[in-house]
Parts: sequence; C-alpha cells; structure tokens
Amino acid sequence: MTRKNHSTDKPLVKFDQVTYQHYGKPTPALVDVNLSVRRGSFTLLVGPSGSGKSTLCMLLNGIIPQILGGKLSGTVTVDGHDVSNTSVQELAKSTGMLFQDPEWMFATLKVEDEVAFGPENLRREPADILKSVEQSLNYVGMGHLRNNLVWALSGGQTQKLGLASVIAMETPLIVLDEPTANLDPATTHAVHQLILRLRDEGKTIVLVTKDLDEFMAEADDMILLADGRVIAQGAPRDVVTKHGKKMLDLGVWLPETTEIGLRLKALGKPIKQIPITVEEAVEAFAETRFSPPQITAKVERKENVLIHAQNAEYTYGNKFKALRGVSFEIRQGEIVAIVGQNGAGKSTLSKLLVGLLKPTGGELTMFGRKSKQWKVQDLATQIALVFQNPEHQFLCDSVREELEYSLLAQGIDDKTIVATRVQDMLKRLEITETSDSHPFSLSAGAKRRLGVATMLIAGSARLLIVDEPTYGQDRRLTESLMNLINNLRREGITVLMITHDMRLVDSHIERAIVMADGQKIFDGSPDSLFNSPEVLERASLRTTNLRRLVDGLRARGVSVPDGLNTVDEFIGAMQ
Repeated sequence: MTRKNHSTDKPLVKFDQVTYQHYGKPTPALVDVNLSVRRGSFTLLVGPSGSGKSTLCMLLNGIIPQILGGKLSGTVTVDGHDVSNTSVQELAKSTGMLFQDPEWMFATLKVEDEVAFGPENLRREPADILKSVEQSLNYVGMGHLRNNLVWALSGGQTQKLGLASVIAMETPLIVLDEPTANLDPATTHAVHQLILRLRDEGKTIVLVTKDLDEFMAEADDMILLADGRVIAQGAPRDVVTKHGKKMLDLGVWLPETTEIGLRLKALGKPIKQIPITVEEAVEAFAETRFSPPQITAKVERKENVLIHAQNAEYTYGNKFKALRGVSFEIRQGEIVAIVGQNGAGKSTLSKLLVGLLKPTGGELTMFGRKSKQWKVQDLATQIALVFQNPEHQFLCDSVREELEYSLLAQGIDDKTIVATRVQDMLKRLEITETSDSHPFSLSAGAKRRLGVATMLIAGSARLLIVDEPTYGQDRRLTESLMNLINNLRREGITVLMITHDMRLVDSHIERAIVMADGQKIFDGSPDSLFNSPEVLERASLRTTNLRRLVDGLRARGVSVPDGLNTVDEFIGAMQ
C-alpha cells in the first residue's frame, strides 16, 4: 500500500546564513548553514560526532540562543517564528524535542506526571491531557509503568518516556536526537515504526540517528553535516550516491548493504545502483560467487577465572527481583557482551560486579574473594566501569582536571607522570581539543570517550566494563575505541560490554551472554546466538543488516560461507 504523502513545498523550518558559536568556545559549531525542512516531511540529519547535529536541533526549539546564549547570526525560522525573538514557551507549541539524554527534560517524579507536564504547561483541558497521556504511553509500550517513579526506570525505559512526553505535546515538528540509543533492537524497530507512523499522520520529523537501516528508503530528505557546515541535502539515495565515499571517510554510520555497494564502487567493481535496502542488495549480489573467508588469529585468553557467579540474585527494596539465579564465569583476556531486552537486569549485574550492590542471594566471587568481602574503593582498583550516562561519574570542571583527578585518586601524584599520562590519553581518545572544556558541555560521544579515559588512565584495572560503548560514537571513533580495547586485551585486560548494538556484537565480540527477565538464557558465540531465533525473540534482539543479506542470498541459492560477520569479510570473500 502506498503511503499518503503529507509533505508540501512550503517549509516549516528555514535556516538562512546561520552561524552559531557556543559561549566560551573558540570556533563556531555551525557555519553558514542554509537549509529548509518541508512541512509534513521526514528528514534525516547525519554527520560524524561533533559535526553540529545537536546544536542544530537545539536551534529548532529556541534553547539556542534563548537559554544557552552564545553568538548567533543569520535567521532560523520555525513555523513562522524567528527563534531569536520568540520565547521557548511559545516555540514549544511548534517544536517537540527528545534530547540525546532525556533526563535533561524531566521535571516530575512519576511517569504519567512527566508525560502530562508539557500539555499542562500549554494549559490544555484536563480531559484532553488525560487522553494524550494514555495514548502517548501506549504508543511507546509503557502504559503498565504509568505509576512508576521516573528515577527508577532503566536507560531504555527513560528513552521511551522521553519520546512519550514529546508525542503528548502534539506539535507539528518533532525533533528526535538519537531516540533509540539506549533501546534494545526489537524496541528500536518498534520505535522506528512509530516514527514512520507519525510521519504518515502528517507530522514533520527531524531525526538524528546512526540506525539508518530502516530509514534510508523511507525518509524524504537527508542533511549531511560536517564541521558545522551542510555538505549535502536531498533525497537519501541521491546524497549517498553522490557523497557516500565522503560519508564513510567522515565516519557516518551507513547500512552495511549500502557500505558494501560504496566500497565496491570505490574498488572499480561494476554496480548499477548503490543498494539502500537488504532486498536491493540481494538483487545486486544474487550472481556473486564467494570464497571461504581468511581465518584471523584470535587473541589468546587465559584460563584464569576472574568472576564466578553461581545462582546470583538481586532484589531491590521495592521487592522487584532484577536478577534470578544467574550463573557464569568471566576469564582473563576475554571480550564478552551482555545483551538483552531493556530491563533484563544488565545494568543491575554491572553494579554487582563493581560492588555498588551486593547479591541478595546465591554467590558472586571476584578475583578469588566473595563480593561481600570487597569494599567498593578496593574493588575500584581491579574493575573499571564506564557508566551508561558518563556524566554521572564526572566530578571536575574540565576534561583535563577530570583525568588528573582519576590519577590522584589512585595515589599517582608525580606531576611529570600525571602530565604525560593525561596528554597521552587525550590524544588516544581524540579529546585534546576539548581538554579545557567542562565535561558536561561535551557532545554525547565525547562524554563517552572521556568516561573510558577516566577509567583507563590509572592503568591498574584488570576488568573493564563499558555500558553502551557505541552510544554517541560515529563509525570512525567506534573503530578507534575498539582498537584501544583490543590493545588492552593483548595486555591481559578483560573487557565486558553491555550493549544493544548487534553490529558491534557480530564484528568484535567472541562471546555473548543473553539476559531476559532477570535470567541468563544464552551463553555462547555470536554465530550461535544469531542462529537461535527463539533466544533472539525472547531477548528482544534482531540480527544485523549484513546477516539478513546473507540469509537472503542463501534463500536465492547463493552459496555464502559462514564467518562473514563484517563488511570487510563479505567483500574479501567475493570472487
């Protein structure tokens, strides 16, 4: 069925020669930006980390310049309002926005109160507000949590609450800045369908996301940003066809099927059209022959058991049982992913491992000692945890001071050693230019890298736990982070990742532990996981774009060998 097109040539949003510089920053975040967003259209806003995407989004609801100040030149018009001289309260009637970190926007304690907060401030009728709350919570599948406390939600539930709060505002323009960053794959798919439904109902959508698989063929427009400048704007297929190589060079996440087409084109291989969808890629490569992939050497792991859990349980004070009889072992030198649905108990488990919580049942042994015998400060020298929200662990007023404090906390106070280690870590994680910035002012990607840096800089940790490592990271920085992590593994450090990123699991992880409803339901290789549909369904997981391509080719009778888990491996096996 063909969708009804609500878009018109009349722009709802218009940028005219816009340059913006954040307060206290030496260079502009946006430079000479000219663009328009048609009413009723669906626009993808893409670009590498730090390209200005979030800054552009905050201009759409007046937070810039009305609240954050800074220096703005040019004109931004939204629904007929000039954002420079229109109050944020007035612009809230036109623009609803979901931030990268939705906790920024919360103002109440209970879920249903939070969804009602926006409509109440617009002074809508009580009956209308109640209806809006009910519909919005049901939209995102949180109707059963309406009486829960906001601060007790999981990261994924927090993201969905933010989306429900935006939908309840019923604005013509909805701006979504990484709305699925903390959601499990199945919920991400459901939110994607919701976004398309909102577009089909006539809403104007501006979406910042790295999950482009389901949107490349659906969006009306794509805007490519780099270094604060608009590099291209047009239909997604046109932008990718003309600027795809540059997008890859910049580190923009593109669907694996699209990346394969672009890489083959760059190699001079004949390809009629860059595939956007899995179906197009199956057609494009249906006559391809493949050779067995090259076997890459694996990092040798030791049999030394660092973590041993036997029927571990944890029950919160409200009698909610977050972990139910979980058993596993983590050995030195392993790289393990913990995956599963939102609220499965992954973050609770990580808090047990670093001593912030103690098991309420079963056994948990770390480095040969029972968890109840460890003090948090002693365990911190053995296990480093990078939070899902890194700003929760920041204590200082600048990036450099944050790193210096991490060393001082470990008893390292030699000024020469401190200066050398800080400078090296700033360079390794590409945050040198922001060394004097306040940690809270960084982009989501830079905050993530700073969080990793503060945990690694002392060099004493034997186990590194990273909660959602790819959140806010472009492709280039993700690869840089994974290279750093693999180097740490060669030095004997064990890595545990809590993630929803199935592409990361498929390309970098050797072993996956799958959680669902507080229980461990799988422990094995990614290959075994992705060939277990019942496990995927129960844990709200989905296979990768690349694996769907391989399955589609095999269904067409193409002999595709096992072990093609990355774009490089797929292209390398093509004859």
